[in-house]
Amino acid sequence: MTADRADTADRPEKTRAAPGIDGLLANPAPIAGRRIGLITNPSGVTSAGVPTWKALFDLPETRLTKLFGPEHGVDGGAIYMEAVTGGVHPPTGLPAVSLYGSTRDSLKPKAEDLEGLDALVFDVADVGSRYYTYIWTMMLAMEACAAAGLAFFVCDRPNPIGGGIEGAPQDEDLLSFVGLHSISVRHGMTAGEMALLLRAEKKLDLDLTVLPVERWARGTPFESTGLPWVSPSPNIPTPATALVYPGMCLLEGTNLSEGRGTTRPFEVFGAPWLASVPFAEALNARRLPGVSFLPIHFRPMFDKHAGQTCGGAMFRVTDSSEFRSFETGLRIVETARKMERREFAWRTEPYEFDPRPAIDLLTGSPRYRAAVDRGGDLAEEISRHEEGARAFAGRREPWLLYPDARPAAVAFVGGHDAGKTTVLVDLVPRLQARGLVVGTLKHTSKDAEDDVPGKDSHRHASAGAAVSAFVTPERTTARRFGGEEPVADLLAREFGECDVVLVEGYKALPLPRVEVTRRGASRPPVSQPSLRISDGEPESDGVPTLAFGDGAGIAEAVLGLAGLARRSRLGG
Repeated sequence: MTADRADTADRPEKTRAAPGIDGLLANPAPIAGRRIGLITNPSGVTSAGVPTWKALFDLPETRLTKLFGPEHGVDGGAIYMEAVTGGVHPPTGLPAVSLYGSTRDSLKPKAEDLEGLDALVFDVADVGSRYYTYIWTMMLAMEACAAAGLAFFVCDRPNPIGGGIEGAPQDEDLLSFVGLHSISVRHGMTAGEMALLLRAEKKLDLDLTVLPVERWARGTPFESTGLPWVSPSPNIPTPATALVYPGMCLLEGTNLSEGRGTTRPFEVFGAPWLASVPFAEALNARRLPGVSFLPIHFRPMFDKHAGQTCGGAMFRVTDSSEFRSFETGLRIVETARKMERREFAWRTEPYEFDPRPAIDLLTGSPRYRAAVDRGGDLAEEISRHEEGARAFAGRREPWLLYPDARPAAVAFVGGHDAGKTTVLVDLVPRLQARGLVVGTLKHTSKDAEDDVPGKDSHRHASAGAAVSAFVTPERTTARRFGGEEPVADLLAREFGECDVVLVEGYKALPLPRVEVTRRGASRPPVSQPSLRISDGEPESDGVPTLAFGDGAGIAEAVLGLAGLARRSRLGG
């Protein structure tokens, strides 16, 4: 197996993410001596794959006394919208309370369910979409704990679809169990971050602790975390399914099959009355970003159109960074409605305990359904959702805990002899003192010798090796020869264990930029610096300016630019 294809589970521990439950087990002091209940399902596992219920049941410092199951149950076996009854958890003999029964009242822990407990722990994987009911189970449990005076712990996990935001928050009169609080459809938050937002916006008097994910950033693909993927629900078998879910769940509000009952739920879709080739061609003609569609036929084994051959399409996500799942779902429904107006229909049966049109609950407004029924242009509706998503970005910012990238990188730019290196070498120990792993990267526009001519290592490289490494008991150096590679590739390959990389020498990079300027030094133009370090007075352009001697202030500012100051919010 080549190194670039090695399974992420074999990556060094220092580069793998660790979910919140790992931190709680390493330091169980917050729950020591307490009688706890646990909301979980099969997706709640340690980084080693041990179920959270087992890890806490075996933990001598605490006493796990009751389990609670969200939709699909503690064991995760119930199907979509199937009522689950309570009972006994066979492996532990503990009572298992269902938080997804046959009535809306069953969704929230009752006072008697919490009797005898000191705290409730939540460890369930979310998939980053408002419709996914687990965060609403969490919110209702938070409300119950606030009323009962119980502490609430969230063992945080990565958001498998990253930090992108799509969709306007739903209208306040359309709150439901696919959105009990008004947020964007694709919210780009973790469950722990969402808990902080919900506590604040709902003004809950709650003793809340978030156990954070370690060594994770919002832009990290789930496949790169090194964590096991356990399906959080029966029809989200892979991270690829989670990525398309914010748009494809919209099909639950229609008579289109969203692929339930197939091996590719939410990735294949259609209906018996759709012609696959014209349908796929019509979708591809829209040139939606980051995706194309393949014509297919499929036969669901259960759910909509069970046993019938459906014509439809299958996703091919070509660029996950450009792909807009929610907008894609809006366009898929619109296209099917235009092609088969007589056969297409909106769902009329109750949906998640609510009799109102499911598509209105999912999109958060009746506007989309009305626009599609009129057969008009959806541009205004999509623009409304884009505006709403931008507004939600501001709402969520105070509650974010994780950087956008790992490693985070900050560029120091300026003229020759401006003092960039002086600032950078002062920063390294300051950031290390905060427990961060720090890397540095120096760039020059001219080639320069970095070895001693005549030494064996130099002779190896001079012989024409594409990569030449020099290894001692104290260091490893690898030189790669050829054209200059993109800095993003270099950061990903060489600095994976770092929390932050301080970059010097590039004139233009898509990174936060710190301009360093000194009287008497050359000063090339710097586009949109986020911070300036100077021996002069602040300038009229409004860029925040710090003095060379303000090392502590510079360190704080750099942490903010890197997104690493967000973790300090847990102190509150």
